[in-house]
Amino acid sequence: MQRNPFQCTCDSLDFIVWIENSGVKIPGLTTEVTCETPANLNGKALIDFRINQCVNDSQAFLIYILTNSFIIVFMFVATVAHLFYWDASYVFHYMKAKLKGYRPLNSPDCVYDVFVTYDTRDPHVSEWVMTNLRVKLEEEGDKHLPLCLEERDWAPGAPLVENLAQSIRYSRKTLFVLTEAYVKTGVFKLAMCLAHQRLLDENVDVIVLLMLEPVLQHSHFLRLRRRMCGKSVLEWPRTAAAEPWFWQILRNVVRVDNQAICNKTYKKYFTVK
Repeated sequence: MQRNPFQCTCDSLDFIVWIENSGVKIPGLTTEVTCETPANLNGKALIDFRINQCVNDSQAFLIYILTNSFIIVFMFVATVAHLFYWDASYVFHYMKAKLKGYRPLNSPDCVYDVFVTYDTRDPHVSEWVMTNLRVKLEEEGDKHLPLCLEERDWAPGAPLVENLAQSIRYSRKTLFVLTEAYVKTGVFKLAMCLAHQRLLDENVDVIVLLMLEPVLQHSHFLRLRRRMCGKSVLEWPRTAAAEPWFWQILRNVVRVDNQAICNKTYKKYFTVK
């Protein structure tokens, strides 16, 4: 390295920093390894070049401010999202519903707000409906929603088809609590046909799907339903923290007309009279 024509400029900054930090012993570093250019540094030791003149203090300070600001904002947003996500989401969707003019159902012929159809042969599902769903909709909230439940409100001894038809006809909404076993039963298929028949006869969409288990994942009907009226398809949350938000969403869905929460393509063909 001795007697080489070194350029003592900022272009050699990386090389000079390497010399200082590498720990390699270079013979004659302070006497023989000298600068040739620029002229004012000719003959001076390369190691004496002041590297601080190559650092733009203003630019470095700006980068420092921007980096720290980003970190602080990111941590703040992450903390708020973790602690108050459901509250913020509720306020957002509540204001959005107000701006869009969602309106409650007010059919004078309806006796019940919601007819709940589910697998009554499954004791776990029946218990969940009676102790959770019924309590949350009928006893809690600012407005109680009367439910029609097979195990409580159906006329004893009446034919299944008659009970189903009457329940769907005199309820503003029909809530399907879906499980793997229930979607394979004839009761589910019959109830779905009767609900669709009301859509064809009265131009009223009453269907709300609540997936207690992940079912019908490859169903064309479910895919179409999600695309055209996705808010009428709900899934039971996997975390307990999301349950209050789920119940509020369910209350909102069963209170308003499906036509108000579906997309423009749906509204084009199915409109409230």
